[in-house]
Amino acid sequence: MGKETEVAPGAVARRVRLWARLTALALAGGAYGLGGIEGLMGAALGGLVVEANLSLLVLTLDRALQWRGPSLKGTLVYFYLAFAATALICFLVIRFRLGLPLAFLAGLLTPGSGLVLAWISLTVSPLKAKPDHDC
Repeated sequence: MGKETEVAPGAVARRVRLWARLTALALAGGAYGLGGIEGLMGAALGGLVVEANLSLLVLTLDRALQWRGPSLKGTLVYFYLAFAATALICFLVIRFRLGLPLAFLAGLLTPGSGLVLAWISLTVSPLKAKPDHDC
């Protein structure tokens, strides 16, 4: 009778990414209100950079689990390439002032606030797997 329900794999990660995206949208709106179009551009670019970086990280980790062998040098190469690409994009955004630097930094930090909001939402509404109906 007291059967525990399991959480579907990836459900928590999807909720965190959803909250991070919603936080980035709210931040972009606030940045537009405070800094005009430059604030909007900075926040939007920061959110896009971090979203692309997280997507690449998830893709790399998924592939790493499929690789077999004594060495995962390929995984490390992908991590370093993703880090270098992200650092280059951040440098270019700040160097050419494509947006307000503070708004850009805030956009880069949206996964942190998304994580906190996802944790709050999980305490209010926990994820549960759908029950099996074998009737």
